[in-house]
Amino acid sequence: MKQLKLQLLISAFFAAGLLTLGGSVLAATANFKEGINYVPVSPAQPTTVAPGQIEVIEFFWYGCPHCFAFEPYVDAWLKHKPANVVFKLIPAAWSGGEDMAIDARAYYTAQALGLEPKIHNPLFNAIHVDNQYDLTQSQSALQGFFAKYGVSKQQFDATWNSFGVNLRMNQALQTLTRYGIQGVPTFVVNGKWMTGAGYPADNPMPPETAIRCVEFLVQKEEATLKKQ
Repeated sequence: MKQLKLQLLISAFFAAGLLTLGGSVLAATANFKEGINYVPVSPAQPTTVAPGQIEVIEFFWYGCPHCFAFEPYVDAWLKHKPANVVFKLIPAAWSGGEDMAIDARAYYTAQALGLEPKIHNPLFNAIHVDNQYDLTQSQSALQGFFAKYGVSKQQFDATWNSFGVNLRMNQALQTLTRYGIQGVPTFVVNGKWMTGAGYPADNPMPPETAIRCVEFLVQKEEATLKKQ
């Protein structure tokens, strides 16, 4: 219930126009500094969107409390983002230490089954609200979670180990490596700019400010497009 109220408040905040291309936002974002609030991606990476579109990638992990804290702000921004912004989620597929690869595989399994929109937020909530931490460690626990959405064990196991999911896992790891992602949540705007929960390192931005920074970087790219 608290999470729902927070999402409604944040949605109202965005709907009020505070994160549009209006002058009030430009003034609010004037304090975002390169090297502090965001950094350039060097070298810049190619995107997979059409000409005239702007790619925004969020690298995340279901077990990350910071990613969970960002979710309502990301969801609200997505409802009001510019039409030419293409938003993509890439799960952290690292397999060392805390096995983030398990939840990355869960994300791509849900995607392959056409359930990602239904499962995404509930999986976050199950872990961080209901304290079902086994969902970050156990394939069996995740199979039980998927069963709530009508997925049989046979269907889950076949998809979990499928060629398509393995391919997406490899692609995610390659993208993480290509961008040099060190932590989550991290946002990359148009292959050129990086920001997120760890910026600046000595005094990280809260989620609402970090999303403003993402919007600021989108505006930078919009300005570049208009010059072309």
